[in-house]
Amino acid sequence: MTKEAENEKEIDPKLSRYLHALSSVCLNQKRLAYYLAIHEYNRLRDTFLRLRIDNRWDTGDATKTKERLTWFFEHGRRTEFDQHRHVLSSLGATNRSNYIASLKKGDMESARQLVVYAYMNRLPHAGIAAFDYAWYLIICKAGAQQSYLPKAEAVEGMLDVAKRIQLAYSSWEEYLFAYACGNLYDEAGASKNTSKATEAHILKLLTGKYSPIREFDWKFDLTPYLPSSHVETLPSFSS
Repeated sequence: MTKEAENEKEIDPKLSRYLHALSSVCLNQKRLAYYLAIHEYNRLRDTFLRLRIDNRWDTGDATKTKERLTWFFEHGRRTEFDQHRHVLSSLGATNRSNYIASLKKGDMESARQLVVYAYMNRLPHAGIAAFDYAWYLIICKAGAQQSYLPKAEAVEGMLDVAKRIQLAYSSWEEYLFAYACGNLYDEAGASKNTSKATEAHILKLLTGKYSPIREFDWKFDLTPYLPSSHVETLPSFSS
């Protein structure tokens, strides 16, 4: 197969649905969230999502899209979250409480440290990587649809990240909880209605009859979709 043909090939429908399930957690709109999670891309939905993604992450062209994907893949919000977690973990219980009490109210950095303090011991080692990786998936898919990325490159990136997600978390519940914590961290100081919308959306994904995550076991086998040269070389998760 030529490079041009490889770049234009369509993604396998079942794999596409699984990747959509992983990224559906990002669709926390108050009224349309569950609809968007159930239904995959069509022209209206694609336009809506592209505008929403660009508004939040500034991905309006090929260069910006690739820069944002690189940031999510290499650093994202998890890097700074883990830095805060490391500092707080190094303090004794009393010193940690005193430090938290001394934080300035209304300050974004302080608000984010409060989120870390509240959830640092309830998350696995991977922390809030779920947030970074879910957004990577949805931006990658949108970028390929807008021809900002070659399709083959987008599929390879999404497969890599999907494998990292599986290695980082043990269940859909753990993954969705980690995303919720990451979203709280990213939007620290925002309206409580924002976090409530995310919580409601996650609950619907867990319990809704037509939720895409209910179509797949957590350890959905990605091996059939990986290039033979890639199966043994996928990097293990690291934050």
